[in-house]
Amino acid sequence: MTKDNLKKKKINEKSIKTNFVSKIFSSVSKNYDLMNDIMSFGFHRLWKKELVELLNPTQESLILDLAAGSGDITKLIKKKNYDCIAYDENIDMLNEAKKKLANYQVSFINGKAENLPFQNGSFDYVIASFGIRNFSDMETALMEINRILKKRGKFICLEFSQVNNPVLRKAVKFYYKVIPKYGKFFANNKSAYSYLIKSIEEFPNQIQFTKKLKKTHFKNIKVIDILDGVASIHISEK
Repeated sequence: MTKDNLKKKKINEKSIKTNFVSKIFSSVSKNYDLMNDIMSFGFHRLWKKELVELLNPTQESLILDLAAGSGDITKLIKKKNYDCIAYDENIDMLNEAKKKLANYQVSFINGKAENLPFQNGSFDYVIASFGIRNFSDMETALMEINRILKKRGKFICLEFSQVNNPVLRKAVKFYYKVIPKYGKFFANNKSAYSYLIKSIEEFPNQIQFTKKLKKTHFKNIKVIDILDGVASIHISEK
């Protein structure tokens, strides 16, 4: 296969994933909070609060909630009276966020993470909570995040990760196999939950994701494991 054909194949694969993921999130948008409760036993709410507590902004700081989903992170930030933009590729998810944030002054932007419509050095913080694993081109998205951060600005990412303890890891993997059945029962959407579990299993572990951050020019990287690695928070700096 020639280089041109290989490049075209990769572009086509990314386009297929983008369209597929968009349909998945449109189908779960109204049950998204329930989905996260099921997948994390409700712990995601505590983890998101922990993530926001790691911020140390000033009243002049600008924060981007990337892959904002239904707006949980944005709401936590706005409760602290900081300036935050909610950004998501899926318009149905943004519409759910708008309902949740109706009492707050928030800018909502629909767009791709791989092509962010912001000038270089625009943000003090970029946050991605349970969203980066769904990007069609993670490395390009990370480079874009780095580009729009101010010097010494921080990127904070919360994602499901790899459990460190082998026994607990087996238990978690067994639970993941059950989740699509929960999706069928609670939301009548087994296929969406099957995809979401697959995306968790294919996401880079803590070491692998740290390497990706370094490759895309982030530094001072710190990893906080939650529940021994069921999820992890990566904190990195431009």
